[in-house]
Amino acid sequence: MKARSLLLGFLVGGAAAGIATLLSAPDSGKVTRRQLKAHKDVYTAELKELKDSLMQIKDSVSTATKEGKTVLGEFVHDIKLSLYEWKLSTDENKTALQKEVKEIEQTIQELEKDLSPDNKAEEKAAQ
Repeated sequence: MKARSLLLGFLVGGAAAGIATLLSAPDSGKVTRRQLKAHKDVYTAELKELKDSLMQIKDSVSTATKEGKTVLGEFVHDIKLSLYEWKLSTDENKTALQKEVKEIEQTIQELEKDLSPDNKAEEKAAQ
């Protein structure tokens, strides 16, 4: 829809510029009409070339949009896959770290038990 509006804008703008040029032309209408008739083929060829160029731009934009959607979809898929793989690798590390923390907590509890005053009193009584 936007390309259509852009093309319409070019055409309306071109027509307005042409009318403004004709109205402010230094020559009479008769001379201007003769010049227009003489250069009609040139103007027609330039308009056809402009139309072809605009169609090429439209096709290029359309192709770029389609390719962009495809590439963006692949990019999103790759990101999701990478995040999933990262989550799996961190889950393994998380489990290992939790196990190590439990072992450290047990070691600390054993050390606290060995260093507690009640335990020292029992050791002295046993000697």
